[in-house]
Amino acid sequence: GAIVGPHGSGKTTLMLELAPVLLARGYAVRALRIGAERRSLSREEWRALTAGLGPRDAILFDGAGHLQWWTWLRLRRATRRAGIVIVTAHRAHRGPVVLRTATSVELLHELVAELDPTVGEAQIRDACHDARSDLRAALRSLYEAAWISRPAPDPTH
Repeated sequence: GAIVGPHGSGKTTLMLELAPVLLARGYAVRALRIGAERRSLSREEWRALTAGLGPRDAILFDGAGHLQWWTWLRLRRATRRAGIVIVTAHRAHRGPVVLRTATSVELLHELVAELDPTVGEAQIRDACHDARSDLRAALRSLYEAAWISRPAPDPTH
């Protein structure tokens, strides 16, 4: 199935959290991540992902939505023997959707409140807006703002 959602909505984070759960349940996890700059897999990646698959193998492919459609079809065929195949994409076209992720100012506020409750609502709202609701980019922006505004270290210590 596919985990589908916009940039910065937690797809990669979810995949990273899913791997140890599957390992603990006895699956051999094969993970691969590609970005928008790639549209296919190297021979080594292909072999590592598809060789000798069986029902206790789990494939976690982050960024499958970037593949060319014929590469995707070939990969789907090659991974049929795996027990679990989960991919991430920005749009629903890489298999049945098992989860849709989403972003919101409210979610960003909850995340920031856990990290630094002193950050104001307006700053959070502005960061979310400036990042076009990409929560990863918004968090990075808030982190950089906090880093820049912190007091300089005392050189005498």
